[in-house]
Amino acid sequence: MRASSPAWDLTALLNAADPRAELPARNLWLARLLQWLRHAPTAATDEDAATLPRPVLRLKHLLNMLERNPQHADTFAAMWASIWRHMDGTGLFADAGFAPRMALWSEFTHRLRLKVLPGTVDTRDLGELFAQLFTEEDDLRWLEAIDDALLARLAALLDRSGVDGPGSSWRAALNRAMTVLVSAVQAAGLSGPLRQRMSPELLVNQPFEQLSRAGDELAQALEVEDGDHAAVLRASQYLRALLQSCREAAQSVPEHLEAYGVSVDIMFEVEQLRVRSQRIEALLNCLVSDEPRRELLRLTISLVRSTHARRSVRTLFARHYSLLARKVAERSAETGEHYITRNPAEYRAMLGRAAGGGLVLAGTTFTKFAILAIGLSAFWGGAWAGVNYALSFVII
Repeated sequence: MRASSPAWDLTALLNAADPRAELPARNLWLARLLQWLRHAPTAATDEDAATLPRPVLRLKHLLNMLERNPQHADTFAAMWASIWRHMDGTGLFADAGFAPRMALWSEFTHRLRLKVLPGTVDTRDLGELFAQLFTEEDDLRWLEAIDDALLARLAALLDRSGVDGPGSSWRAALNRAMTVLVSAVQAAGLSGPLRQRMSPELLVNQPFEQLSRAGDELAQALEVEDGDHAAVLRASQYLRALLQSCREAAQSVPEHLEAYGVSVDIMFEVEQLRVRSQRIEALLNCLVSDEPRRELLRLTISLVRSTHARRSVRTLFARHYSLLARKVAERSAETGEHYITRNPAEYRAMLGRAAGGGLVLAGTTFTKFAILAIGLSAFWGGAWAGVNYALSFVII
């Protein structure tokens, strides 16, 4: 089943909600609800229509209807809880928007496959379902237009679902995702291609080695029921400081590439490390905030933005090949500096090098005539001519 089924009207959607249905059917119901928000007509004042995106107006209409009909509201909340309970949220918070492998060309083939093959809602991975729910560029605009009052009403409705119960809390899902991301950043930073190119001065305190322990300490502090909020803040601040040190170390990799040659894959790994560390900080904002609703909405918006960006092949190459082009230009400029003379001594040195190169080319020409004079067969004549030119360019 695909999420692109025809949109339903609101009454039909609410009547079709069945928390006991198969998971693909529940996922498809959620996709149809998002379609209704985007495309179904709704009554609104001219003032509201001029200031708010239409999906926000429809969301208000949905909440109004559910608040007037407690039975539909309970079914809606139960539907949400049943979907959340059977989905793996780690795939959304830890993997959405990131390449599964640290290589540019594998990411290119993945994005190409996403463009060619249709998606499906028959999945238990919340990250895959999320990509099928938010498919339009305008999704960012209407999500950003949700104000605090509307967010509070939506949170009150979802509180009926009981997703904050033990073992099913969104905090637990974010905590697991943070552990996965910390491990990914640590593995990338300790890998040979990046570690060998980082500035040794920035690795003296071993920030990557400390990441795992810092992440475990924060996870344990968050798991303690009615735990010490001060301990959570201390652990989160320590983890943030380590992440900043890791980003600074990763940013020293391009300096090494400027001196010893460029690599698209290495630049891609540096970029992935950077955005994963930023995702960890976004999860931290949700976990330690006294008012997490707004932070959760910001996280959702960033996930939608990352999901949209990951569908674009043009964005992938525009981002990473622009970096490569800049590095190639800088490297070429440095390599070509010896052709510039600033005083008589440098001019004489350049003239001497040019005369030496001319002498080698003259020898190459005479050697070529000698090979032709010997009268070798076509194969051996071509082979020795190639050796002659190769040696000459190596000498130059």
